[in-house]
Amino acid sequence: MDKGELVPDEVVIGLVRERLQQPDTEAGFILDGFPRTVVQAEALDGVLAELGKKLDAVITVDVDKDALITRLTARRTCTQCGAIFNVISQPESASGRCSACGGALMAAR
Repeated sequence: MDKGELVPDEVVIGLVRERLQQPDTEAGFILDGFPRTVVQAEALDGVLAELGKKLDAVITVDVDKDALITRLTARRTCTQCGAIFNVISQPESASGRCSACGGALMAAR
């Protein structure tokens, strides 16, 4: 993750399995951004069956591609504290400095 690379499916699925075993998921849970692939979806089916849980609904958010590109290219991350900014919605971040710690802001790669 530190190198910006994808985490292997086995690791992500293991983390999801562990999290879904926590007591606070008994009343329900929301998975945001997972599964992303057919392999992950099939593994999730297996984890849910293993844990005796089921999906009641799936929500898909369809966003205009140009809007996503605009949002992503305006995003900045502090190199020191990891705070996330957006030069469009937070014009003060256009200074290139984090308002929380003063660190340099870096554009997404």
